[in-house]
Amino acid sequence: WLEAQGMTMNNISVIDVGCAYGGGLCAMHDRGARTVGFDLNEEYVATAKLLQEHRDIRLETGNLYKTDLPFQDHTYDLVVLHDVFEHLEQKELVLETLKKQMTPNGKLLITFPPYYSAYGAHQQQLRASFSRIPFFHLIPFSLSFILPRIKGEQPHIVEEIQKLGRLKMGMRKFERVARAGQLSIVSKQAYLIGPNHIRFGLKPVTAGPMAKIPIINEIACTGVMYLLSKNGY
Repeated sequence: WLEAQGMTMNNISVIDVGCAYGGGLCAMHDRGARTVGFDLNEEYVATAKLLQEHRDIRLETGNLYKTDLPFQDHTYDLVVLHDVFEHLEQKELVLETLKKQMTPNGKLLITFPPYYSAYGAHQQQLRASFSRIPFFHLIPFSLSFILPRIKGEQPHIVEEIQKLGRLKMGMRKFERVARAGQLSIVSKQAYLIGPNHIRFGLKPVTAGPMAKIPIINEIACTGVMYLLSKNGY
């Protein structure tokens, strides 16, 4: 998709913020990009260093909210936040930080599942089968009353789902935050079945014209990708 937008990977510089196990970095490296990445989770970074094998990818542990970010002495042609932005509390501050990581003509790729979609609160991570049904998080009092009373769930997952319920990051809200952060939308792609679902044996299905229908798009689209630039570039 990036290459279709004119973002050829050959010899561009890429930083993946919240890189997890580094799969995206490996794919971009294999297409010719010069890649670095960091993640808050030390176990993720350690695993990513094993999975990268022979690839020349620099990986570090780092906190996006701290001033001493890894690799901050460089700017990049492409900055990536893959399914990270919806989890962040200080979104405006983060966008300002990321803009400093971009070259003047650089691009910012942000992907996330809209909150009002079937699994927009990541409730699929819960153990209780009934709580993993689509749109469970939109049932009145599901996150404030039902979720805390489900036995056997991991507290940090419960807290994260409740946080997503507070933040409610949908497409309309994201576009408002991006405009306020002096970022222009270069391209947008919404999916009924997102690329992440290939791990379930499903092929991506784009939303087509449905992506432009207010409210319907927030509910029907399980994933969305935005390619952004600094205003004026």
